Amino acid sequence: MITLAALALAALTGIAGPCDLLDRAAAGALLGTAVTRADPSGPEPDEDSGATRTTCAYTAGQRMLLVIRLDFPNATAAREMAASQLQEERVTSEGGTVKPEPGAGDKAYLVQTPKALEYVIVKGPTVLTLALGGMPGSLDTYEASLRTSAVAAANKL
Repeated sequence: MITLAALALAALTGIAGPCDLLDRAAAGALLGTAVTRADPSGPEPDEDSGATRTTCAYTAGQRMLLVIRLDFPNATAAREMAASQLQEERVTSEGGTVKPEPGAGDKAYLVQTPKALEYVIVKGPTVLTLALGGMPGSLDTYEASLRTSAVAAANKL
């Protein structure tokens, strides 16, 4: 169910709503099964970053795909937040890895934690994250398809 605020934002600003960046069929393909729920939220202030946050949570059983869009006042703020949140020392201290990725947006990163795989793209004043969790098998096997989906979603920004 799309929130009234998300519809109003899209209508008034032309900004893609949280579930418009990756449609239900593409989310299902990434999850490897049909999506049973697509829950948008926002726009709302993100207290941790100071950005405006919109989210779409796609679920299929235990599998979940989050599409998170953070809109900052400017590109510098977006880059600084991404750099601070994706510091290799911080991610590895939590048992994960972070790897810079070429060719998507202004900056892109592949982040893997013990329970999730994320692809983060910084494009102008926006930070877009696609995060997979609850997936069967090794998360490494989803890297290429997550990258492809994240780049396609970023192209809609």
